[in-house]
Amino acid sequence: MGERRAMTARIRPLPPPTGKSPHPANETSTNSTENAPTLANTLPTPANRDPLPADRAIDTGRDPDARRVADVLRAGSAARKTFLIDDEENISQAIRNGIELLALYRTENAEMSNALRTAAQQSHAPTFRMAAHVAKELFGSGKRTRIFALARSPRKARLEDLTGDAGDIVILDGVRLAGNIGAIARTAHALGASGLILVDSGLSSVLDRRLVRASRGIAFALPIVLAGREETVEYLESQSIALVSLSADVACPLAGIRSMQGRLALLLGSERHGVSSELESKAERAFGIPMNPDVESLNVSVAAGIALYSRLSREPHA
Repeated sequence: MGERRAMTARIRPLPPPTGKSPHPANETSTNSTENAPTLANTLPTPANRDPLPADRAIDTGRDPDARRVADVLRAGSAARKTFLIDDEENISQAIRNGIELLALYRTENAEMSNALRTAAQQSHAPTFRMAAHVAKELFGSGKRTRIFALARSPRKARLEDLTGDAGDIVILDGVRLAGNIGAIARTAHALGASGLILVDSGLSSVLDRRLVRASRGIAFALPIVLAGREETVEYLESQSIALVSLSADVACPLAGIRSMQGRLALLLGSERHGVSSELESKAERAFGIPMNPDVESLNVSVAAGIALYSRLSREPHA
């Protein structure tokens, strides 16, 4: 299925699968998620916003706490112990899923919800108000968020983190647009998948800011594993998880996936190269999505959503 610009759709929220444990990759070597701060159950509203928060002002790029942000932005994402999270929604999701908050920033005139401020206080994370010219100096021509945070990097998710969950696994083979990966992570979590495996994604870390933004913070809620093709196949075989590929040029309609029992690994590739022959040769079944012949392909995130929804409506085991 094609990897083109991300598409979004409004769907009715589904109840989360029962028996799911917190995302294990959000554990750190020094901190347990057991005492992680939690946010209020309701989203922030104007009524619970603090218009005059007492934050320490950062008025120059030479300020140590501004330089700390600059160091994180310059560092390689794969090696750094601290990473940056954009936007209040993503920060809130990170905290809910056990990510340790280290510092919270807002640009001048930006409002921060009391729920987020309380969570920062519970984490003993200082809060700062940053002058607009300092934020511009730090972020340059890139996206300059009005609220952002520094957080401790969780350990990398491993294939073993996908074990013990009943949900299907989504494998993205050669999909390299972080926006598409993030959108698929969000859809996968909404439709009960246990996690993602990224093969040849070009990413050195799943903490990529573009990926997190596209997932609306859901990237912190489920394991997203960077893995090679060989180790992916070995893992699936060890867990007796059937590999099923989706392709635009396959005649077998996707409806057939509803009759397959047990956990599946849904394999999707990029628009340019499709699924690699190495993984495609290991697939037990291949399915296509019937569509208007005038349409060459679907965005990979849309195709993933259709496949995952089809699995929700699968035939009950006799």
